Amino acid sequence: MILAEITSHGETLERNQGENDMSTEFPKVTVILPTYNERENIPELVDALFRLDIRNFHLLIVDDNSPDGTGEIAEQIAQSEPYRGKVNVLHRPQKQGLGPAYIAGYKRALAHDAQLIIQMDADFSHQPKYIPQLLEQAQTHDVVLGSRYVAGGSVDERWGPIRKLLSWWANRLYTPSILGIPVRDSTGGFRLFHRKCLIGLDLDRIKANGYVFQVEVIYVMYKLGYRIKEIPIHFPDRERGVSKMSPSIAAEAALRVLQIMFRHRDLSPIQRHMAPQDTE
Repeated sequence: MILAEITSHGETLERNQGENDMSTEFPKVTVILPTYNERENIPELVDALFRLDIRNFHLLIVDDNSPDGTGEIAEQIAQSEPYRGKVNVLHRPQKQGLGPAYIAGYKRALAHDAQLIIQMDADFSHQPKYIPQLLEQAQTHDVVLGSRYVAGGSVDERWGPIRKLLSWWANRLYTPSILGIPVRDSTGGFRLFHRKCLIGLDLDRIKANGYVFQVEVIYVMYKLGYRIKEIPIHFPDRERGVSKMSPSIAAEAALRVLQIMFRHRDLSPIQRHMAPQDTE
């Protein structure tokens, strides 16, 4: 398996022996699932996640008042056995965009002492089977990305040529060129963060909404000097429900990359936010 390792500013970041080493402990792992009209997927996805049998594993569903009743179904799951105490639901009053949903999820996970935070889509395009690989790489890296565009990664063969070209161009050419980051899948949403990274990020720095939110987060992580690794994944299209992506959304995201660059280009590792209880 080919894995892409990334270090910000061309620096070699040395760390104490044992840092991020989870071999002898079972840190709290929280998966964040933002949902909007995903009632067809949630029950099966929850089952698939817990069948991974990961120690100290928790799930946070962030629902934007889905008209199809996703929030109610999620709440029923959270109150049922064997998920009671392991699944929580954050109900938001209305659809406010992907970025605010993730920010709310990050804050809730941090407040409940999550040590490793994983974000993923709720439509099975991010397959649970890759989570053990994300956790494995988290032993030695700060941020781990499931990537469609490193060697070994792929997208659904049913994607049309225009969609494939647009996604490849945005991730392999346009965004790396504008932002100067060696990340090959900056718009992907299958990610793992150590707790200290989301604290160091300072969530109030992040202003983007929609799919460009993913780009802004990974750019700031890179500028702050966190060690990032990409692992290859296959990205299948959703089988149930309706995709939220469209060409107009993708085009808007591409235009906003320039705004992100100007907003954060002067960041450096010394500007990491540090909470007193999380000092190392």
